[in-house]
Amino acid sequence: MRTRETTIEEVGPGIYFVTGPASNWTILAGGDDVTLIDAGYPADLDGVLESIASVAPRQPLRNVLVTHGHSDHIGTIPALVERHHVTVWAAAEEIPNVTREELHQIGVKDLLPKLILPRYLVWMVHAVRSGGLAPIEIRSVSPLVPDAEVTFSGIPLVPRLTAGHTPGHLVFEMPEHGVMVTGDALISGHATSLVSGPQELPAMWHWDAEAAHARAQTFRATTNILLPGHGPAVYPRDSAGRHA
Repeated sequence: MRTRETTIEEVGPGIYFVTGPASNWTILAGGDDVTLIDAGYPADLDGVLESIASVAPRQPLRNVLVTHGHSDHIGTIPALVERHHVTVWAAAEEIPNVTREELHQIGVKDLLPKLILPRYLVWMVHAVRSGGLAPIEIRSVSPLVPDAEVTFSGIPLVPRLTAGHTPGHLVFEMPEHGVMVTGDALISGHATSLVSGPQELPAMWHWDAEAAHARAQTFRATTNILLPGHGPAVYPRDSAGRHA
């Protein structure tokens, strides 16, 4: 299924993985309302709203769960709060990053040595045009308890604290469906990467690169369906150990 700027894939009952122009989000619509996991850049608002309307036209959006507070994952949240009065959820350790009391995010000066590579320049131009440097005001965030199962929109899930990419990065495991939303703890493609398939972001992108690497290794061994923050969904390994 496609909208103008997204590709939508149902990976489990009521679980929809949306590949956006630069980052991804997941829609949970297994109950009476809708929950969004991550929310794209500010400029992705139309794509977010269209993707929700295409899979759940009659269910109200009630909650947004955040893997981490980078602008390409929280950018549309202020507009969603204003329009739909959603509740925003994140790990307690990540809330200062989401509300911008602190900022754990790569800046232009960090990218300068890489801009001789065209793919980095193209990525940076897209990020800026998509609102990556714009202020994002999120005033209220509710804390999620790591490792405690909770149900959102009819889907039981378990938030797992995976500090590394940011101080309070979360992944969301849905054990009943064999699905895990990995955010940027493990991705499968990126505009600045020359390879496709399960991979880690380079160290420069991380708050704690060593911790991020250790977390990513655990996801590489899993047989879950992985829904990354960037790149396509990763499906279970086949009998020869290859990703399908």
